[in-house]
Amino acid sequence: MYNLLRFHQLYVALFIWILVIYSSNVYGQRVYATTQETDNSLLASVNNPSRAVDANYTNYSTLNISVGLIGLLFAQQNLQFTGALRPRPTAPIIIKFGSGNTLLGLVNQITIQRSNDGIDGTFGTAYTSTTLAALITTNGGANATEVSIPVPGSSEVSDGLRFRLSTTLGIAVSARLYYAFFIAPPIFVNTSIAICEGEIGFIEINNFQSNYTYRLYDSLTGGNLIASSTSQLISFNAANLTSGNYYVEAVETATNFSSSRTLIQITKYPKPGNPAIGININQD
Repeated sequence: MYNLLRFHQLYVALFIWILVIYSSNVYGQRVYATTQETDNSLLASVNNPSRAVDANYTNYSTLNISVGLIGLLFAQQNLQFTGALRPRPTAPIIIKFGSGNTLLGLVNQITIQRSNDGIDGTFGTAYTSTTLAALITTNGGANATEVSIPVPGSSEVSDGLRFRLSTTLGIAVSARLYYAFFIAPPIFVNTSIAICEGEIGFIEINNFQSNYTYRLYDSLTGGNLIASSTSQLISFNAANLTSGNYYVEAVETATNFSSSRTLIQITKYPKPGNPAIGININQD
């Protein structure tokens, strides 16, 4: 009986170890929020707030509002990135939230904003109701979803997200907040590349992770896709570009969540011509 129990414990431990390794491999470039702050009105609360910033991505904090006056009750939590690597202004930030029942109708009580300097800092565009629903990209089930909050502008700084629950119907509401993260942008072995016309060039990713696609564009945001690769090297044809600034982003293959883009300078030189060969004939 003891041996059977011991075998079961080892099996469970091995399964958890494999799951951790697999998750790390799939999402190796995610940077999760590590600091949180809360605020709430009377008859509202935030339970287990630290769960939204711990290393267990299956648990959650819970924001609650009791029955009360329309629009006067709220519970909010700010998730902040305080590590060495912060989201760039052009980095999408992804947040996972849910409900104990169903998300249908809950988006009318939720507001999500990019924030800077914590819960009392500054806030960007407010996403709520139909605009929030339009951002839903991955449904983790009937009661949980991941939403990618777009970039607010190339010069607007943000280091986190504020998740706010408020009452609009005078009824009790509750929401779950799992985590927030952004994807680390690509780092290159060489930040500038020289190539001759007609040749194939290569960009080497220094922080390469499997299960990511690396895409080369001609603009910091938007723009035209030049090349892409799921390996450490992105190859491109010099015939398809001119000398200038280009940008590479990392995209999770499974979710299509993307990082901000990293600048790389590409210089194209004309192909050298064939040398002229003269023949001297000495006549005696």
